[in-house]
Amino acid sequence: MKNEFRRVPEAMQRQVVLRLAVGAGFLFLFLVLQICLGDICFSLPCLLFGGGMIVNGGLLFYNGIKGNFIRIQGICRQIETTGIRKRIKNLYIDMEPYTLKMPVRHRIRNLIRGDTVIIYLSEKTPVYEQDKGYLICSYYALEIKKEV
Repeated sequence: MKNEFRRVPEAMQRQVVLRLAVGAGFLFLFLVLQICLGDICFSLPCLLFGGGMIVNGGLLFYNGIKGNFIRIQGICRQIETTGIRKRIKNLYIDMEPYTLKMPVRHRIRNLIRGDTVIIYLSEKTPVYEQDKGYLICSYYALEIKKEV
């Protein structure tokens, strides 16, 4: 299983480990709350969230091993940020015949125009036409390679 995990791209490996670790943390929190308080109503959300994250991480691992993902690579053309905090809201990625718009779910640091962006997404991810380009709303992992 270790060799199979190494075949999964590094960005997806980080997501699998993160989701499994968060799931295990919430299961541990469930146990602590159950032992200390003994109230199932208070600790049940931890159990449900922890179990959901472990299942999500397991499915991502399975899809990575089986190759049920698409790897898209392009050049960052434009970065759209929020007003005050200047967090990245949308990325516009140039792929030769078209442009891909992608809303960003997490914090990205040190991204500038011209960097190579690699996106790993499910084969079943819907792709929508928008403004002479395409829009994707979900992805497994995002990897950035700096321009040298």
